[in-house]
Amino acid sequence: MVVALVFAGLGVGCKPMATARMDEEREAYFLDAKERLLAEDFTEAVLGFEKALEVNPQNAAAHLELGLVHYQETHDYAAAIYHFNKMLELRPDHVMASRIREHLERCRMDFASSVNLGPLNQHTEARLKRLVEERDELREKVSQMEGQVVQLREVLKATRQAPAQMTQAREPDLAGSGSTSPSLPGASEATEASTLTSSQSAPARPLGQEKFRKHVIRSNDNFYKLAQHYGVDLKAMEQANPGLNSTKLQIGQVINVPYPTTTASR
Repeated sequence: MVVALVFAGLGVGCKPMATARMDEEREAYFLDAKERLLAEDFTEAVLGFEKALEVNPQNAAAHLELGLVHYQETHDYAAAIYHFNKMLELRPDHVMASRIREHLERCRMDFASSVNLGPLNQHTEARLKRLVEERDELREKVSQMEGQVVQLREVLKATRQAPAQMTQAREPDLAGSGSTSPSLPGASEATEASTLTSSQSAPARPLGQEKFRKHVIRSNDNFYKLAQHYGVDLKAMEQANPGLNSTKLQIGQVINVPYPTTTASR
């Protein structure tokens, strides 16, 4: 009788230990739920993972899967927040912990934007709306900054190419300057007059460069101020940047600035 009770006690005591050592991802309900998930049967998958939690409430893998399903598929953000929190509580050093924290933050934002604000007080409603607006503004700013980065890279590329283009343009001039020809009466005066005339009529744009130079918009910049600064016509500035509104330029935006086309004064 005593021996029977001892064996019975050992059996009862070993069962929780065996359950604690059970591999979470090999639990029968968990495996069945994973198959349902692969088949995109999300309703049955949720039921399977919940049964796995009934067998082992400490199953962090089941909490993780439920959080992902509710966040990505069923859009039940409240349930996703609960399961993500439970997973982090059980496995704070999980390999996906940092990723799950990011999902958790997005869940909270999406929950705030989707919740019915009717029963809430005015202060809470205004705060939630402000958070949603700030999120949208940040996304728009990130998009603008990405576009500005692309434009700045183009400017940097053009700046790096300019010295090589100027060198290539100068080489023919240097080769031509070394040639000599017999001097004729009055040739020196004619050459001097021709040089003076050509220097007066030459455009200000350096040889070998692009048609426009680039300018990065700073605070209070507009076409009128930039035209005065670079010594170009206001209409030429507007034609060099079709579709741009001078009063709505963004700081960091890159625009075209034409080279002066007026001749030098005598």
